[in-house]
Amino acid sequence: MNLQFSIPFDPDSDERLLIESIPPKPAVFALFPESAGAGDSAPYLGRAVDLRRRLGRLLAGPREHSKMLNLRHFTRRIDFQCVGSTFEAQCLLYLLNRCYYPKHYRQRLRLKPPAFLKLNLRNRFPRCYPTRRLANDGSLYYGPFPSHVAAERFAAKFLDLFQIRRCTENLEPNPSHPGCIYSQMRMCLAPCLAGCTDEEYQQEVARVVAFVDNEGQPLIRALEAERTRAAQSLEFEQAARLHRRLEEVREVLRLKPGLVRNLRHLHAVVIVRGADEKSVLFFRVSRGELRGPATLTFDENVPSPVPLDQQLHALLDSLAASPGLGGAAAAKTGTQVRAYSPVPGRGSEAGELPPWEHLSLLARWYYSSFRQGALLMLPASEEIPHARLIRLCRKVLAGEVERSA
Repeated sequence: MNLQFSIPFDPDSDERLLIESIPPKPAVFALFPESAGAGDSAPYLGRAVDLRRRLGRLLAGPREHSKMLNLRHFTRRIDFQCVGSTFEAQCLLYLLNRCYYPKHYRQRLRLKPPAFLKLNLRNRFPRCYPTRRLANDGSLYYGPFPSHVAAERFAAKFLDLFQIRRCTENLEPNPSHPGCIYSQMRMCLAPCLAGCTDEEYQQEVARVVAFVDNEGQPLIRALEAERTRAAQSLEFEQAARLHRRLEEVREVLRLKPGLVRNLRHLHAVVIVRGADEKSVLFFRVSRGELRGPATLTFDENVPSPVPLDQQLHALLDSLAASPGLGGAAAAKTGTQVRAYSPVPGRGSEAGELPPWEHLSLLARWYYSSFRQGALLMLPASEEIPHARLIRLCRKVLAGEVERSA
């Protein structure tokens, strides 16, 4: 994989003129030895807030009794690419490490699977529980969560609204089964002691899926309708109980992060600043899989201007049409698709789960306290609200961080 700029380096020459030619901008860089790509000759990879200053330290003449890292006699070539955001830098480093350190790139980047909620539909009596493992086993996965603790907290609260089981044993319904505390408190349909039929349990599972897939709206609408009927029938105590139930549901939904979705319905657009002035960078998230990036320049001094919504439509369609590839999109005025992509060589076919590494990169950026850029969540139809997207682009260029999805 090649970065945008490449400069030869001679350790016996004066490095000051070379360093002065390097821009003092945020960038990702690779320092290559004489025989890069063979065994221990893989490049040194890194990112810098100020590339000129960082390379000046790494490539300066060695100082006596200094413990600072010095790569002057190691380096024969400098590759670098300027970046406009932390997210772009993370994606570039992900690609570089996958290319040059295929066996150790996860350890080098400290990548680990994020936390999810899993609803195992292959079991006769499905249950919902936190996990960090993704498998194409027909289960439903919801996430990514900021941590395993956050996933456990949300699961514990929202499962109180339903009556599916929480035990881990493989159930064989038997009336002699002693049951558990949840069945005694009527918080479970008690399939272990044949307290319900398979059809009744599956109906409850369907209610759980509808709740999480639709942001709790089916349950909220049903409770609001019951509350209205109770009030009209002058059953005020019942209406008050239903009102408290509604407040409990809304409290549970506040524990659910905005990024959490059914992974097969996780569609979004990540908007961050580009390396060039007046430019923004787009990453498209389709079924949890990262695609892109693509650059849009807000430059009005062009010979043949194209309407902004038309540029956005063409740019995002080009990303959607090329899963797993940065590709070369049709060149539009102010529109460019970069020649790299943070997507490994696999598609997002129907029923296939996204690579967990993409979800880890996305979650690391989204839940970061110093997040730069904005995230626009899309519906299952992937319909893009272009007017809102343009407003978010202008906020990103103005330096206003959009914290809400």
